[in-house]
Amino acid sequence: MKLYVKVSTSLMCIFGFAQLANVHANPLTAPVTTTATPTPMRWVVNMGDQAQGTAPAGMLQTLQNTLGVSVRMVRPLLQPNSYLVEMQSLPVLGSLQTPQAIRAALQALPGVRFASPDIQLQRTAVPAPNDGAYSVNQASYMHTGAYASLRMQDVWEQTRGSSNVVIAVLDSGVLFENPELKGRLLPGYDFVSNVTPPTGTRENGTVFDSGSNDGNGRDPDPSDPGDAPPPGFNCPDGSTTSSWHGTTVASVAAAQSNNGQFLAGMDWNAKVLPVRVSGRCGIATSSDIVDAFYWATGSGRVDPTIGVNPNPANIINLSFATDTPLFGGGCAANDMVALAIADARARNVSVVVSAGNNSGGAVQYPANCAGTIAAGAAEQDGQLANYTARGAGTGFVTLHAPGNSSGLYVGASNTGGSTPNANGSTAFLFAGTSFSAPMVAGAISLLKAIRPSLTPSQVDSLLSNNALAYPANASNASGLFGRLECTPTSCGVGLLNVLGAVQAARSLANPLPVANVQQSAVVAGNGPFVLDAALSSNSAGGSSNLTFSWQQVFGNPVVLAGTSTSALQVQSGLAGNIAEFALTVTDTATNRSNTSVVRLANSAVNERTFTPSSTGGGSGSSTGGSGTGTSTPAPVAASSGGGGGGGALGLTGLLGMLMLFGVWRQRPGVA
Repeated sequence: MKLYVKVSTSLMCIFGFAQLANVHANPLTAPVTTTATPTPMRWVVNMGDQAQGTAPAGMLQTLQNTLGVSVRMVRPLLQPNSYLVEMQSLPVLGSLQTPQAIRAALQALPGVRFASPDIQLQRTAVPAPNDGAYSVNQASYMHTGAYASLRMQDVWEQTRGSSNVVIAVLDSGVLFENPELKGRLLPGYDFVSNVTPPTGTRENGTVFDSGSNDGNGRDPDPSDPGDAPPPGFNCPDGSTTSSWHGTTVASVAAAQSNNGQFLAGMDWNAKVLPVRVSGRCGIATSSDIVDAFYWATGSGRVDPTIGVNPNPANIINLSFATDTPLFGGGCAANDMVALAIADARARNVSVVVSAGNNSGGAVQYPANCAGTIAAGAAEQDGQLANYTARGAGTGFVTLHAPGNSSGLYVGASNTGGSTPNANGSTAFLFAGTSFSAPMVAGAISLLKAIRPSLTPSQVDSLLSNNALAYPANASNASGLFGRLECTPTSCGVGLLNVLGAVQAARSLANPLPVANVQQSAVVAGNGPFVLDAALSSNSAGGSSNLTFSWQQVFGNPVVLAGTSTSALQVQSGLAGNIAEFALTVTDTATNRSNTSVVRLANSAVNERTFTPSSTGGGSGSSTGGSGTGTSTPAPVAASSGGGGGGGALGLTGLLGMLMLFGVWRQRPGVA
């Protein structure tokens, strides 16, 4: 759901189903005139327990007989037994003139488990804040006395995350050379299947068709080419420029931190798996999203062209939303996206989805599907942002993440209006639940660093049970005497409380020590470098009775010293290399261990193509069910000499990286 606005610009992205809605009273762009909701031409039909990848014999003929029109097979989905089909024209039978009637007819066929329309998720514009000189920092991260402060300095003293944790960002792709993401990205995949026409369909000057915007269909390159419409056209939300939305979303969760520029991510070490699902105008289809879910989690049918994802996600972030009139505004239990979410949770993957930007309306699809954490937006004083969705539902958790005034979030971006500017990396303030979602995803990745074995249900409980209560009159709905009170039913479980959830995770039964590794970083030389983990703690949260063991678990072998101390010396070997180092800390009093991983990437390395040499390290793994972390060691050249060097990162460093050097551009409309 591209859901956002840029300060001094207007974009909050949120998607409508077929008919576009104007969600605020005074948009910067004129509302788009649309016709009646069209009948979806593409449907996903799930045929139950059939042979994977092969359409049941006679399925197309049965569909054609039922619908009274020609039907073609588009492709099987990675979701087992699901097939994307397309009607070649509208149904001619009088009884099949509405989407509801077509869905009912398809689901009544023998062997059909469910039928879902291939929904387009799109965005609409909302007004930008009128304070153009908004403070250029991340006040919501700091302990400033504001009610909803995240107190991230206190969190980072306990954990700064682990490179063992993978956050899949299903979005517009990423800019691999952005300094806030460089060194943190995995190869990923582009799942946008439709190839965009050279120009959009002009209807009052607006583009209504969408697609890849990169000149081709699916491929292994999840780079963001830009999602601007062709010159002379507008997107459905009125925008005419590219949004770089996926880069912004990824940076909120996991931007490089303590590097003296732009912003700090929630997690300093987690890796980002970029999975491109949206193209021109930020439009994504539900069938592409479903395939992305199954590939990102390493489950479902394997397409030989796409292959298997070698880096399965621990967390999925989806910042897209829409209304679903076909489902009565909700999420059907037998919907293809709902099934994808359930299958992701079965793989121990937490799913965070933007709640929607409908100004106090109910949580939108697919955040309202069972098993999601629906992320809404609040301000630093705890009041809900005016634009955010709210409310409870069956099977999902609604949580609001704090931004600054008016619910603003800081994120990385690019100054390119259509295609990315090579030297255009920058940061802006944005508003929208697109960015509250990765804040929650980043919080979950910090929990997974402390407790690798946490299940999605345990994560839900930790976030829900430790959420801050909404303050008085926090709702963005108004009554006779002003803003209303928030209740668990009307708003959600509360406000994101990362510190409380981290402390609660540490106090679970059989507490583990924490390997609090330094931040992952991009380095320019061959060495030496020091990785300091002096903030690691024992099972009780103290610093006594700890032993340390470092191993290289990825990359070409490097020369190490101090492998049994808290400070690892990487003496040489990083030129042209990406290396990961696993720290296992053991509490000798409880005989329990835990492992975290940190990554050093040389600035000259292309992350999309880097592969360790045949003598390089293996892949690292961590298992936390028993509380003992294990890693597969790589060949390591060790020099003589002890550890030493590299003091612990103090609060001065923690606070320093929070300052944002903002670059503002005064122009309307970004996507």
